[in-house]
Amino acid sequence: MSDAQFMPEPPALMSAVKARNIARAYKALAEQFADAGDRPRARGAMENSQWWLTYSISLSQTPPGAVDEH
Repeated sequence: MSDAQFMPEPPALMSAVKARNIARAYKALAEQFADAGDRPRARGAMENSQWWLTYSISLSQTPPGAVDEH
């Protein structure tokens, strides 16, 4: 049995700046949920923000052409 069916699609390659902007948008959304008192959604949005920020850092440290774009 293959695990491939359980693996989510990886995000598209993009600039580190775009990924950072997505992280910032999720952080703003998390703050809005927190202000509204919706703690579970605030936590989820903050986790997404952290993931995208980590991805942006990875993208910024990857030299051009080092990633197989298949």
